Amino acid sequence: MSAVPLERRDGPVAAIVVTYESAAVIERCLESLRAAAPGRGLEPCVVDNASHDGSANLAEAVLGPGRVIRLDVNRGYAAGVNAGLAAVDAPWVAVLNPDVGIPPGGIDRLVDALADRPRAGLAGPRVVGPGGRRERSVGRFPTPTLEWAHSWFLDKLGWPGRFPPQPDATGPVDWVSGCAWLLRAEAVHAIGPLDEGYFMYCEDVDYCRRLHTACWDVLVVPEVEWFHGLGQGSNDSALRPADGGPALLRYLTKFHPEVPEARVRENLLRGWKLRHAWRLARLRLGDAASAPLVRRYEIAIDLLTRP
Repeated sequence: MSAVPLERRDGPVAAIVVTYESAAVIERCLESLRAAAPGRGLEPCVVDNASHDGSANLAEAVLGPGRVIRLDVNRGYAAGVNAGLAAVDAPWVAVLNPDVGIPPGGIDRLVDALADRPRAGLAGPRVVGPGGRRERSVGRFPTPTLEWAHSWFLDKLGWPGRFPPQPDATGPVDWVSGCAWLLRAEAVHAIGPLDEGYFMYCEDVDYCRRLHTACWDVLVVPEVEWFHGLGQGSNDSALRPADGGPALLRYLTKFHPEVPEARVRENLLRGWKLRHAWRLARLRLGDAASAPLVRRYEIAIDLLTRP
């Protein structure tokens, strides 16, 4: 992505939506973009990760020709975002999942937050799910110790965990969920594309970590609220590994080389087996909501034990 001249800081906003089997939600998402940046204007772009359900055609019907990038192979969310970043030229870039809905002016207000803070490279809104439930879209950077505490339920007993209290006022945080981002293009140019070694999960945490390392702030702006239909952006969301699966192992070994990878892997597997057993017990006692988590922990354990 080319550097953006300083005089273009008040220019239009590019919006990148990455789709994969997202036909059920993409039209609503794109319709919500129409009034999301009335002050600055919006240039939307959809990157389709080789869907087979007509997602790209639906997006093109809403946006018109030339606004949809059709990838031949699904190389994951980070690769989709990078394809979009390479195609747009704007001072501000929104990145969002296809099951996200933005209220009128919802992007303009995030741009205002970044524009007021020259060293802020990324801002995220308060994210709410169905029924207005607030999602935990802000977190602490993972460490082997924090993940051990999480997997053994120690964070429920007062240990620091993955998620701090969700802020109620604009301010700096470790990371915000990649389902709803507003990026300063200068920061993107400074640190480069997302790490495509993550197929799904942890690519957003990794990118925020790199922003911090390069002395850019990451903000949450809870005064701005976006809707997220959690897990509705792809037909196979229920088949994704719990707790990030191998992506979490990649992150921990990348940023914590002082801990041997074999030890990190062993600790994750022990914790996930414990959480799987707990969810399985709840399912057998009648908690139907535990069923998808039982399956997702099975997937995570399987992926981490493969040669």
